[in-house]
Amino acid sequence: MPVISGNEVLVPWNRVFLHGNASAANRLYPESSFLPHVAHQIVCKNTVKTEFILGVLQLMVDTINISEYQHVKEKIAEVILALETMKAFLIASEVNAQIDKWGLMTPAFNPLYAALNYYPRIYPRFIEIMQLIGASGLVSIPSEADFHSELKPDLDKYLQSTDRNGQARVQLFRLAWDVCMSAFGSRQTLYERFFFGDPVRLAGNLYRLYDRQYCVDWVKRFLERIETDRH
Repeated sequence: MPVISGNEVLVPWNRVFLHGNASAANRLYPESSFLPHVAHQIVCKNTVKTEFILGVLQLMVDTINISEYQHVKEKIAEVILALETMKAFLIASEVNAQIDKWGLMTPAFNPLYAALNYYPRIYPRFIEIMQLIGASGLVSIPSEADFHSELKPDLDKYLQSTDRNGQARVQLFRLAWDVCMSAFGSRQTLYERFFFGDPVRLAGNLYRLYDRQYCVDWVKRFLERIETDRH
């Protein structure tokens, strides 16, 4: 085993399959099924992440007993719609999967690319909804150490909810705070905004790549039929 020092790095060349070949590198994405399979994994991740967000939100709603308010139901419904949309993108990609020229079963790319365009727009809304539902509960979150101090009786009394004591309620809202307000949560929001690239560029690529000629032809046939019927 060679000794590595300074700025040197050990490259396991026996595991490198592409190096110094610009032509092969340029053909890697368009001629392989790399992008559809990566996109499928990303949409799976986003779907599970949305399920987690929905679980946190619903538990917050139940904990502070606000489920009877119409505006709360509307906000939770937004997340449900997003979750079912993500699931539908996945199902569409799998139902329309085909074997590529290399013999690999590959999910349909159009639904996945649509999902990659959709999620950066909806995730920041999840964060806003969590902040709106959490309200002051996202401020009144003492530390775990406070619950092991002489303040515990008062904290349990004044921070309790309809179904749990003060410490359990704060634990839930601390989790929500981590998701939507902490440095980690803020980075996650930025991460989802730009995970697969600039949203404007993604939209431009969708415009460029999506085959909509059959839609145009359909409308043309309809207009030609109207013109024919007139004569």
